[in-house]
Amino acid sequence: MAELQKNPAPVGNAEMAQRFVQFVMMQTQNIYYLLGRIPSPDGRAVPPNLEAAKLFIDQLEMVQEKTRNNLSVQESQIIEEALKNTRLAFVEASGGTPASMMPSAPLPDFAEGDFADEPPPAAAPKAAAARPSEAPAAEPSENKKKFTKSYG
Repeated sequence: MAELQKNPAPVGNAEMAQRFVQFVMMQTQNIYYLLGRIPSPDGRAVPPNLEAAKLFIDQLEMVQEKTRNNLSVQESQIIEEALKNTRLAFVEASGGTPASMMPSAPLPDFAEGDFADEPPPAAAPKAAAARPSEAPAAEPSENKKKFTKSYG
């Protein structure tokens, strides 16, 4: 019967870095699969599972937070890029973020024009423009964005 080693051989920093990068890449690949970006093994498209994808993104964020100031510059860049790309893929797959998936922590305010892909403001309906006196008064909350999601 095999005996267990009481003192396993120490693992080098290069091997630990390689394992960390592999872990981040596997998590990223799982997120892409859950978002429908990677087809199933039989080649069929997979419908997005936003709740599971959000859970994996949250886990990757937790790993980033728990390893802060404990990673090399390269490892930090890898996890940051992975999070940035998966967050963007999540927003694209969801077509915007539902309120039920918004983080509980308050998000920073952004000035208009901070996002290059931001769509232009919606034009007023022609009927309301033709008869401004008959147009109903817009509530102040209608002119504001309902929610914002920021990854990064």
